[in-house]
Amino acid sequence: MELMAYSDADWCGDKQDRKSTSGYLFKFLNAPISWCAKKQPVVALSTCESEYIARCMATCQAIWLENILKEMEIEVIRPITLFIDNKSAISLARNPILHGRSKHIEAKFHFFRE
Repeated sequence: MELMAYSDADWCGDKQDRKSTSGYLFKFLNAPISWCAKKQPVVALSTCESEYIARCMATCQAIWLENILKEMEIEVIRPITLFIDNKSAISLARNPILHGRSKHIEAKFHFFRE
């Protein structure tokens, strides 16, 4: 009963407005159950920020999916595994001391630390 997620982003993928695209895929019992590709609401200043925002979007979806599964009386193994491929974004999430380099990232994208 494991819920796994993969998230990724392309930095500055749209050359018109310079916004990145986030994507995620959720698998439950090794079958895909939810996926999305969506343009980010803000312009990311780095690949780290773009990946960080994608992780935030995936975390929101993970919370929603976990609540839906609970309503169906399906218990999910915690913690939910979320795979991302950017070392800087992983370090930023693990180490809140890096705020000097991340002041430009909106506060709403830091909520998944909680």
